Amino acid sequence: MEMLYYYWSMWFLWIIATFIWKKDNFRFVVSIFLLINIILSQITLQIHFLFNAAYLLFYATAFFIAGRYRFYKNVRSVMLHLSIVFSYCFFMLFALYDPIWFILKPEWLVTGVTLIIAVSFEKNLLVRLGTFLAGMCQGELLYWLIIHRIYDEAIIGSYIWLSCSSVGIVALYGVSQFESLKKQISQRMKNMGKGVSKMS
Repeated sequence: MEMLYYYWSMWFLWIIATFIWKKDNFRFVVSIFLLINIILSQITLQIHFLFNAAYLLFYATAFFIAGRYRFYKNVRSVMLHLSIVFSYCFFMLFALYDPIWFILKPEWLVTGVTLIIAVSFEKNLLVRLGTFLAGMCQGELLYWLIIHRIYDEAIIGSYIWLSCSSVGIVALYGVSQFESLKKQISQRMKNMGKGVSKMS
């Protein structure tokens, strides 16, 4: 079931990027990234440990964005990143050791919490995306380092993680579009108010 969430989310993003965004280099890069990510999700690499190739692509992308926006020169960004890492790891471990406390699936709960953290403290979509993905990637790595002694065959970046990340990306995009729409509506309301005051 987790595979469906991942594939539907990635195809949804690909359709938006390919057919709705304006034609430019950024759209082309995003479309190619999404297609390559879908292809790589079928591949498992062994570099001392078992990694999903799509996870590694997400990891590389997260740190490319982090480097471009210089996250790690800002103490606030580092603290925000660590909050997401430890939130992810805490919820996943807590669900593993005591699942009775969770009404919802812990994966969706942790996705919601990390999204709230990213959206609450960052304004720019790419900065939110980089913060969210970097936190999720390192949270998954930390979680795996803790549980790999119990479960040898655990894959870093399994379909559960890919589903959480892809749904999170869709949610971040949705939030940014909602904020943009809200800004446009408030701007139009201000312009209408100015027009009415001039007429009177």
